[in-house]
Amino acid sequence: MESLLLRERLTEELDWFDADPGRGACLLLLNDLAARMRTRGVVLSPGYSYLPDSLLLYLLGVHAVNPFEWKLPFARFTRSLHCGCTIPLETGTGGLEVAREVLRDRDGELIIETVPGTFEVTFLDGAEFDRVQIRIVPFAALDRFRRTIKEGWRPLDEDTLRLFGRGSTDGSIWFETDKMREWLTEFGPESMSDLVLLNALYHPDRIRLYPEILRRKETSDYDAPYRDTYGVPVYQEQLDDPTLALKGHTVGRTMMSVEALSGQLRHSALK
Repeated sequence: MESLLLRERLTEELDWFDADPGRGACLLLLNDLAARMRTRGVVLSPGYSYLPDSLLLYLLGVHAVNPFEWKLPFARFTRSLHCGCTIPLETGTGGLEVAREVLRDRDGELIIETVPGTFEVTFLDGAEFDRVQIRIVPFAALDRFRRTIKEGWRPLDEDTLRLFGRGSTDGSIWFETDKMREWLTEFGPESMSDLVLLNALYHPDRIRLYPEILRRKETSDYDAPYRDTYGVPVYQEQLDDPTLALKGHTVGRTMMSVEALSGQLRHSALK
């Protein structure tokens, strides 16, 4: 069942990108930017903005978050990637210089750097999708996470969890307010997932959910789905059924199978 859903997800994305030449050109442009940055040793954020909602961008190496594993719906990506949108790429040191090299001379695209780090891109073959803005966001702190991004994220160690659990969070952005320290000591986070959840709840629209989530955690009164949020839908991805977009989906590709194309994409990502 999982392999079937994965195949359907890949086919859905391929058909969506193929529906407009501009979308396909945008996909290749993002791939070229990521590939050149990897070759030059520039660190890319493992997941930034709405880009991790695309499985194809994951296979290409544009980001390092598997949306199928995390149940991120492609529908959010299609809502965000539209004509005239801004695509942010967060990079470590040297990212802007590499981007300028990649974007300097390209066939089929008109590219103008309007302000430093922001590029207006026109896809000359695009139909409804013919224009986007790419913004390179330099973030030198990413350089410190080079090894982590390459080898993958590890679970928090027990000592770190104990520090969070007693509210010893001086200098930890989003976790050093008095209210958050109160939550940390009361909630007793047991994993990175718990810390992500508390961070998400610390918002005017979601803070009301905290008492019920705390009750369910303390009483184990919850069932799947939404185990990471103790049975209460919190994240945007949980409010969309990731299988809805697949219902009634038809395969319109005759040039090559999804398996063959995904294999080519992975091969390209490893170059």
